[in-house]
Amino acid sequence: MHPKLGRIWFKKGREQPIVYTSSQHKKRINVTGWVDPVNGLHGIIKHEKGNTDSFIKFLTHIAQRFKDKIIDLWVDGPRWHKGERVRKICKTYKHIIIHYLPPYHPELNYQEILWRTMRYEETTNVYFETTESMETAIFKRSQRWKPKKIMSLCHLI
Repeated sequence: MHPKLGRIWFKKGREQPIVYTSSQHKKRINVTGWVDPVNGLHGIIKHEKGNTDSFIKFLTHIAQRFKDKIIDLWVDGPRWHKGERVRKICKTYKHIIIHYLPPYHPELNYQEILWRTMRYEETTNVYFETTESMETAIFKRSQRWKPKKIMSLCHLI
């Protein structure tokens, strides 16, 4: 635990306290998610790292969950969303078709919109002693969302 986490420290010459939180630790919550904006469904899966292995696990998960449906998956452009291993998994699961969003357009990525909103709603003005407690709160928030809320956030063009 960071020595200043959970304690209030005053900077010299300042009246307002500075509360150190887990965001100063540079820890990440690595998740991969999917959104069905037509039916208002979504899901997120936690991973240790954001890399090709985690993306392939995600693809395998949705391929098995939606094995009777054609999946048009729109993803952003990190290198772990591309490459020979990803192409190979798409050949294995022929019902998954990957499309790549243009660079610098997170507003087109519905999962980013949901993630940003979830994180904002659950963490604004809330102190979490650990990254794990913050992660638990965000995942619980995700499970409480109804299809109507998801559809309202994911406007179809």
